[in-house]
Amino acid sequence: MLSIRSVAVGLVGACVLTAGCLGPSDTAPVGSAELRARREVVPIGLNGLKPGDFWNATNRAALRALGGAALVAAGDAVVATPLLATAGGRSVLDHLVRCALPLDGVVYDPGGEAFYGEFGFAPEWTGRALNTSEQRWVSACMFQHLNGSGEHVDILLDGRHPSLDFSRDEEPFAEFIVEDATTYGNAFLSGAIVGFTCINPDLAGALSALSLSCPLDLNLLVLERSCGLLPTCGMAFVGVCDLACTKDAAGDQTCHTLPLLGPLLSPLLGSAYPETIRTELRASDVLPLYSGCGLL
Repeated sequence: MLSIRSVAVGLVGACVLTAGCLGPSDTAPVGSAELRARREVVPIGLNGLKPGDFWNATNRAALRALGGAALVAAGDAVVATPLLATAGGRSVLDHLVRCALPLDGVVYDPGGEAFYGEFGFAPEWTGRALNTSEQRWVSACMFQHLNGSGEHVDILLDGRHPSLDFSRDEEPFAEFIVEDATTYGNAFLSGAIVGFTCINPDLAGALSALSLSCPLDLNLLVLERSCGLLPTCGMAFVGVCDLACTKDAAGDQTCHTLPLLGPLLSPLLGSAYPETIRTELRASDVLPLYSGCGLL
């Protein structure tokens, strides 16, 4: 699926030439106007949620509380939440709304700042609490947007949800040729581990061909994306997706919390997640996203 020659050419300076490589902000989330412009092409998302913001204990508790009731209070105002009190919390809320509400969805903070929808994994959240399946879809979406490298790149989300229905042969979707990772879990639950990620085999081959400095332990590389430099976070790496997931005829995955034994034991453990999201990258964005590897 991946041409190594096509990946290698032009990687130097890719972040300058690629619109998706934007410098991270230390004080505020990406501006609403820019996010709205990107939302014209769904399901392409802008990866860049900081793990330190998402896994912050206060922000995690606030996210869990939001899932237990309607997101909107009077009018289109978001309910009172500690996420509005800090720049990191607002970034989490921004990505949360993007994942949950559709393109025509918008909520406002008390000062009138807009938070726009994008993917539509939980469009009815404005009027009621999230159900379990919606919690899982929104969680998988947010896990995919985590980026510990400090780079911001475009990611193409794919899965069995109707919001992710698109024609792969059409532009600009055809540009995304490198299979990345699959995420699943439920960030609205308490616990040390609430999310899981597995790596698609093509990514391991692509990284090995691009760089001699990739860690031999892909666990470290994948968790760097999801956890950054945090000593602990709520994600677990379960290895190669083929060992933790089963595919249907359309290629959509049902994944488990254990590799190998997970598919066999899931009827007993109830640990199957059909709400999984896999991502694909442009060739020029592979190394910017996985900065633990360097150029050849």
